[in-house]
Amino acid sequence: MADPLWLTWLLIPFGFMVAYGAIPHMMAVAARYGFMSAPGGRRSHPRPTPLLGGVAIYAPFAIVFLCFLILRLSGALVFEQPSVAKMVTLFVGATWILILGTLDDREQIGWPKKLIGQFLAALILVLGGHTVAVATVPFAGPVDFGWFGPPLLIMAVILLTNAINLIDGLDGLAGGICFFAALTSGVIAVVKGDAFTATVAFTISGALLGFLVFNFPPASIFMGDGGSMMTGFVLATLATSSAAVSPGQRLGTILVLVAPFLPFGIPVFEVGLSITRRWIRGQAIFLGDGNHLHHRLIGRIKNPRLTVGVFYFFSAALCALTLFIVLQIKAPSLTIVAGLTVLILFGGALASLRLYRIENLVDTIRNRRHFKFLGGFLGFMKQRLKRAGSLSELLELLESGVKDLAFDSVEVLYRGETIKKWSNPRPIHVGSPRIHSEETFDESHLTVKWARPAHDDDCYNEYLMLTWHRFLNAFKDEMALHTGEVSRPASRKVVEFTSKLPK
Repeated sequence: MADPLWLTWLLIPFGFMVAYGAIPHMMAVAARYGFMSAPGGRRSHPRPTPLLGGVAIYAPFAIVFLCFLILRLSGALVFEQPSVAKMVTLFVGATWILILGTLDDREQIGWPKKLIGQFLAALILVLGGHTVAVATVPFAGPVDFGWFGPPLLIMAVILLTNAINLIDGLDGLAGGICFFAALTSGVIAVVKGDAFTATVAFTISGALLGFLVFNFPPASIFMGDGGSMMTGFVLATLATSSAAVSPGQRLGTILVLVAPFLPFGIPVFEVGLSITRRWIRGQAIFLGDGNHLHHRLIGRIKNPRLTVGVFYFFSAALCALTLFIVLQIKAPSLTIVAGLTVLILFGGALASLRLYRIENLVDTIRNRRHFKFLGGFLGFMKQRLKRAGSLSELLELLESGVKDLAFDSVEVLYRGETIKKWSNPRPIHVGSPRIHSEETFDESHLTVKWARPAHDDDCYNEYLMLTWHRFLNAFKDEMALHTGEVSRPASRKVVEFTSKLPK
């Protein structure tokens, strides 16, 4: 007779149908209440796109969880692990993370506040009894993490939550990788007899499939920070917490310390790459940019769907390797396949590093101080903008900003009328092409036009414009307060062309 636990597979189509049906409604809600991702900056989508895909993924998870909890409390389901406290705190933590990320999608609360919020969510898990339990380490034997288990769990959950959030920069990427991770978690749970993990994992994997119908390139809706953080939080907890009936860390080899993270290999690898390259160039570690692995790869392949397909291939390979390790498969033929998979993954990692090849380390080191300046400039100017007491002070700060960034000129128009115009009497890099741009914020009736020199370092050009766009957003928000306009995320238009400096 078949194990009834395999019936949890039916939750995949259930999650799919609920998410698929909810997404059109979420798109309408996002458009109505301003949960939209505007084009421009490091975003490549051509039009404003809804950001509430994460709510559609959360919906079937919430329905199934509440039904599961009712059955558990009524006595219809009887099992030791996880306890009701662990189940409830996972749900409460995931709900809090969804709210936090959704708030950030609308208000841009900043990474320090998000990090504090993520810590609180992980702390909720610990208060419910979640921890990292026991591992058998070679040459040391069984190791009980004891009091170090909770902080290790907090670090792991926060790392993976941010890793998924970090890779959510290409249509279909984060959703697809999380689908493979959720499916892997569900299969392991069924084999180990873990009804709760199987229920949650299969529901989320189905919901992610429903979401991907709308998110696969070209996307008509995004996860948003709420969706990527919530999904990463739940899957990270399922992978690392001792709440599972037979969590990965009890398998008996050093690989168990790695196995729970293998399905998240790509996002964790991306986190390491991002920190390393930003440190080398002198960029702010926590300030996002458009130079991630998926940005580099799509720049090489020039095909969004093929690029996502490459990531799916390696993600599926990592998940297959996870199943091989965690389920302790002994078949010789599969052992050979696993060995070949490791070689392919290692080759893929080396190939990805070539995308970040530094052509001239001397130039990189020489330009490091300029990157560091941009990171400090943004934080300093945001604080000055918040302290501005009038519209004239804001305009003076804008002029000061373009002087510091060595732009050629800037012009500010409000409702079509020029209210500020400045030109640099001594432009730099006179022989370089000039980039003429303008950005219109429809919701605040504000248009900013500027001209700047094109620098030799493409990465610096990109980081300069990311810094400038963030500064403009802060300027626009503060100006809206002084002019009485309501500042909300809305559509904005960016126009850019290149020319030579007039003689």
